[in-house]
Amino acid sequence: MPDRRDPTLGRWSSGLRGAAVLFAVYPLVALATGDPDPLTIAIVLAVDVVFVVMILVGAQVVAADRPTMRGRPLVALSLVLTALAAAVSIHDPRTGWIALFYYASSSALVIRPAGTAARVMLTTGVVGGLTLFAVGASVADALIQGVSITVIGLVLLGAVEIRRTNIALMEAREELASLAVQEERDRIARDLHDILGHSLSVIALKSELARRLIPTEPQRATAEIGDVERVAREALASVRETVKGYRRPSLALELAGARTALAAAGIDGRVEPAPDDLPQEVDAVLAWAVREGVTNVVRHSRAEHVEIRVERGDASAGVEVVDDGPAEAGSASPGRSVRLTGGSGLTGLRERAAAVGGLVEAAPLPGRGFRLHVRVPLESS
Repeated sequence: MPDRRDPTLGRWSSGLRGAAVLFAVYPLVALATGDPDPLTIAIVLAVDVVFVVMILVGAQVVAADRPTMRGRPLVALSLVLTALAAAVSIHDPRTGWIALFYYASSSALVIRPAGTAARVMLTTGVVGGLTLFAVGASVADALIQGVSITVIGLVLLGAVEIRRTNIALMEAREELASLAVQEERDRIARDLHDILGHSLSVIALKSELARRLIPTEPQRATAEIGDVERVAREALASVRETVKGYRRPSLALELAGARTALAAAGIDGRVEPAPDDLPQEVDAVLAWAVREGVTNVVRHSRAEHVEIRVERGDASAGVEVVDDGPAEAGSASPGRSVRLTGGSGLTGLRERAAAVGGLVEAAPLPGRGFRLHVRVPLESS
């Protein structure tokens, strides 16, 4: 998949690194222009080092778009920054070290998950406000500063999370597009298999019959050749419809086609009529079931009799294709074996049925014959 990360993430990363350098200067300038004691110097330098380290880590996280950066050490470092800011503010209240609380809050954006980072920022704001109040600020000033400390951190965190969400959405859109393409390929593959498998089987049977009839019954052979032409043209039209996405078979038409295909194969077929007013999706799945079942019977079963039953109840509808082919046909014929183990036709049929909540059963009967049964709930449509 191509890299679709937001290019502004790189600029964000550079901006964070620049902020680390810029903001690290302020404590050093404050130390140089004041008259701090050794303890103040040590605390401020410690804050400066921890802050720069965390911001640089945060810049790396943003640049790499890491989904998570978990770990207690990062939380601990942010809380250490908050504690150091409180310590230096109480130890030396004259120098305005309250700015260090902003450092502690903003550096917490590196923490993942975001909820943990937000709680650390809130803690920093509360500690900052209480510290200001403890060194003599009014309640209003302490409250404003405490809220500001938290809000600054949350704004930075929100900006990074928005960028990350945008990236996730772009990746999800790419994945959905890929899945849609694959689904369309699978649909075309299923439809072409079912359409061409059935039609080519009928063409082969009628061509073979016409060849045998030419010496003795040329007129009937001509009729069979006409049927071959008709089936070929129908198959071509169906392929075109499939590629365009318009192919939706009809159960009634497939049952009529089943009668023709079975008769052409010399198989005695008992085919029940299609029920009225089936939902379109259900009708299509049952039509595909008839087509797959008859195609397998004609190709592989060596059956003499076939029965196609159509069921319609209050909650579901279904079709059942039962033949009396010999048991050894399943093992001797590669095609029959494919049907038993889930070939592409049966797999496609299962996918179609599953899409509307239906079930497919395909198994040999005891002693002799094979049964294909497809049932689809009506309420799913």
